[in-house]
Amino acid sequence: MVFNIGAKIEKNYPLNDEIRSPEVHLILADGTSAGVVTLQKAKDISNQENLDLVEIGSSAKPPVVKLMDYNKFAYTQSKQAKKSKAKSNQLKEVRLSLLISDHDINTKADRAKEFLSEGHFVRAFINLRGRENIFAYKAKEVLAKFGVRIEATVEQPVNQVGKRLQVIFKPGKPKDA
Repeated sequence: MVFNIGAKIEKNYPLNDEIRSPEVHLILADGTSAGVVTLQKAKDISNQENLDLVEIGSSAKPPVVKLMDYNKFAYTQSKQAKKSKAKSNQLKEVRLSLLISDHDINTKADRAKEFLSEGHFVRAFINLRGRENIFAYKAKEVLAKFGVRIEATVEQPVNQVGKRLQVIFKPGKPKDA
């Protein structure tokens, strides 16, 4: 039975015939140790139980191998990788404009608060176009007003990247509040 697994396993584990050490420390399927045995004896046991030999501790002397269903192991590893990837902090962006109204700032601040409550970082930015470039100080005021509304900790202060002014907030209350 072969499963096609969408997510790749982060670490490649040598299986059955890929194991080269003459002696191995064998861990049985139930988690108990069978001690140090020859590789051939470990292969015989794996054939009897219809399981795979997976080298999980290659740096140990002798290497540690475990009897398990490799397809099931790979499936659970890929699920864990997807789960941890989904939980990682993502950077969400909120675009503001130089002439934004107070109501629109409140609306975008509410959305940014939702992102922060979910544990994400938030980048608020203003793209300056044409003559707006000379009013960078007004853009900084808008970003400061936005920061006061969301009540979050500043991860990266206001800086200008090309024609864009941006600030990055991280989850948590500001230190001075």
